[in-house]
Amino acid sequence: MDEIWVRVGLVAAALLLAGLIALGQRRRRNPIRDVFPVSLEPGVYFFSAATCPTCSRARERLDQELGEGAYVEFAWEDSPGIFAELEVDAVPAVVIVSAPGRGRLFPGAPDRALGEL
Repeated sequence: MDEIWVRVGLVAAALLLAGLIALGQRRRRNPIRDVFPVSLEPGVYFFSAATCPTCSRARERLDQELGEGAYVEFAWEDSPGIFAELEVDAVPAVVIVSAPGRGRLFPGAPDRALGEL
């Protein structure tokens, strides 16, 4: 009888783990989310890191579409606090702040963010 409960427990743990993995995958498929940047004025913000292999292409795309100086760049090495405030956990990423305290985070290539402008 005890063996049955052990098996039931293992199955329940496996189902819980599968659910958590599925939830994580869902976030990755649709990672655009609202953020509440208390320290940023309305504008476009680009998040990068020195070790990011795709950040230079993303920066070039932003320069091409918006023009140099039309956005503010935050590098992880220089500004980890703003990364923590907005829960930016991957680079490249773009945050568009539309009003004080209201913004949207677009992880990955800036194409989706540029579509919102």
